[in-house]
Amino acid sequence: MKLKLLMNSIRVVLKHSKIAVSKPVDGNTITMYNSGNKRRKNMYKCSVKAQLVLDQVRARCQSDTQTNNKWYGRSGNYMYIMGRENADGKATGVVHKFADDGSHRLAGSFKILSDGQITRFTGMSSADWNNFMRTAEAEYKARYSETETTATEQKVAV
Repeated sequence: MKLKLLMNSIRVVLKHSKIAVSKPVDGNTITMYNSGNKRRKNMYKCSVKAQLVLDQVRARCQSDTQTNNKWYGRSGNYMYIMGRENADGKATGVVHKFADDGSHRLAGSFKILSDGQITRFTGMSSADWNNFMRTAEAEYKARYSETETTATEQKVAV
């Protein structure tokens, strides 16, 4: 109980001081990502660039199956499940493949590095990987390039 009160008072102090002012976002900034699995509101921490790539994967799933984590691959239907959070900002998890009877079993895994590079994603083609990474990088530049230039201009001494 005392620890909880202490943590809340620290948050209040930081919130009202200049320490908690948001800083420019770079590709390795850790953000919260709603994995969308099982309609829960669980959040998953990963880097901004990894999150943008996951958003592309999620959009593919929405267009294929109107779900957040299932898609149609070349050799069947697949589903991804987010794994443990990683301190370095990469997004990882497992991929399951659906059988004809509706059951599913482990087919492989996925790993998206903190810089947005997909190193493996079972059930997705390399053309899909490249498209997701290219689109995520363009979105990152469009969203965050203004923030970085503003922060740089503020650091220049006059």
